[in-house]
Amino acid sequence: MATSGNRIVVFLQENKTVDFACRSLAAWGADVAQLATVLTAAPDYDQPHDRSAWVHFRTGDYPAVRTQLDNDALLPFYAWLGKTFTFADHHVGIGSNSTSGHLFAIGGQTPTLKNPPFGPGGPNWDMPSIFTHAQRAGIDWAAFPDQDGYPTKFFTELIAPAAQPHIHPVAAGQPDPFVTMAANGTLPPLVYAWSPTGYDEHPPFQGSDPGYLSRGHDFIWRRVDAVVKAGLWATTTFILAYDDWGGYADHVVTPNIETAVDALHPTGFQLIGGSRLPLFVFGGRVTQGLHRGWSTHASLPKTIIDLLGLGPFGIPRVDTAPSFAGHVAATTVRPSPPAFGTPITQPTPPKRRPKPVTPPPFPGKLDQPLGPVILNGGKTLPAPKDAIVRKTPPKVPKQALQ
Repeated sequence: MATSGNRIVVFLQENKTVDFACRSLAAWGADVAQLATVLTAAPDYDQPHDRSAWVHFRTGDYPAVRTQLDNDALLPFYAWLGKTFTFADHHVGIGSNSTSGHLFAIGGQTPTLKNPPFGPGGPNWDMPSIFTHAQRAGIDWAAFPDQDGYPTKFFTELIAPAAQPHIHPVAAGQPDPFVTMAANGTLPPLVYAWSPTGYDEHPPFQGSDPGYLSRGHDFIWRRVDAVVKAGLWATTTFILAYDDWGGYADHVVTPNIETAVDALHPTGFQLIGGSRLPLFVFGGRVTQGLHRGWSTHASLPKTIIDLLGLGPFGIPRVDTAPSFAGHVAATTVRPSPPAFGTPITQPTPPKRRPKPVTPPPFPGKLDQPLGPVILNGGKTLPAPKDAIVRKTPPKVPKQALQ
């Protein structure tokens, strides 16, 4: 379903689950736990959230951090978006941590289940990306990775000279090229935008940084506001998603779609889907309501394919993925969001709280072994087996127990 004149902007932030970050959306029918204690300040610490931690969480011998934000107070712009546009409360990530989630969002697959060393450089793989797929169809694109090129630098085709005019790294404390391009009216039809370190909502790895959550939230709000001020709201569809679960508990048991092997599970253990991650679809043409089905990060490139009228991607996981395109109406013009920095009045919830609806089963086969990574030129790599899963579960941070 191609929508004429549409622009798609994908934001990817860090480390949230639905239960942790979306409490108030339960009043609109989202399946969100209602914990007795609600945080009025963001947790000022990181916690285990690698593949090993998630496996132990899923097997039941690690509780993860079971806590919940007052999202109306701490993430008011996101809360407003979720109530006004489309919220996917059954969107699942990979049962691991950051890098695999980002790669999955760009191309629907990952060759690794652990994070390469952060900083400049690192490995790259000759995998297809949604950017090159769009470019072959004559559609311009832009990617805004962090200051080190993370995560686009892991794609061989995106570090090639031909791709560099489309890559715009974003460094903390420097002018944001996304805002500049929006103001100039030069944002192309396809955009993925990450945030620099300190603005991506990731809790501090060490030490204290109590402002990390509001800083990241405001960074996204400024970017959306720049699109609105440039007069591009009516023709832009935004998707705000997260890379991984961040070590936060979520009460919904997710479908076992694909499995990966590790030292404790030589025949495989659930990888896709991982925990539920918040996902918001919003923009001038996006309707209000809940996305009622299961989805994965493969749904991001699939939605782009549908909205831009692209041909098949060639990765079965993407080409058969559920799409969010049905929430974008060609003739709808929805109200623009509050301007950055202005007070946000949350919508009045329904008089009768809708009951959460159990989604239909995930389409396709379940409990399938993770298949090979499909490379450009018809080559493949074996499915990743590099996840380290330890015999003993990690420990919940002391700060979470206080």
